[in-house]
Amino acid sequence: MQNKYNTKPKEYILEYLKGHKNQRFTIKEMYDSIIALGFDINLATIYRNVNNLEKEGKLLKHQGADSKCATYQYVENTDCLAHFHFECIKCGKVSHLGYKETNDFLKLIKNKLYFTVEPQNTYIRGLCDKCKGVFINL
Repeated sequence: MQNKYNTKPKEYILEYLKGHKNQRFTIKEMYDSIIALGFDINLATIYRNVNNLEKEGKLLKHQGADSKCATYQYVENTDCLAHFHFECIKCGKVSHLGYKETNDFLKLIKNKLYFTVEPQNTYIRGLCDKCKGVFINL
């Protein structure tokens, strides 16, 4: 069994990602942001730690079919793997669809189109209410 230990660079990365839970980042964006905060870290260290954090289940990796660059989002628990995600194309905010709604939609897709969807890799992109300038009170 591999020992899991925390290093300063790993703590820097986790601190940054936990502070931005509702966003996805490329490794380069993480690096630039962490450096801007004054932390001493190099790009290779970010790559290594992001890879390890993904294996530990603390990061959700997303790579679109048309993208050469993966993005990562901090995951507090594995519940994030069981529902759809909405991403604002303007501000980058990521919101989560509830489990019941996700399951209802998955059943519809499977029964009508005979297609199985992986919710953890599904991001529906559009504009959030704030970026559209619309505020809805439910």
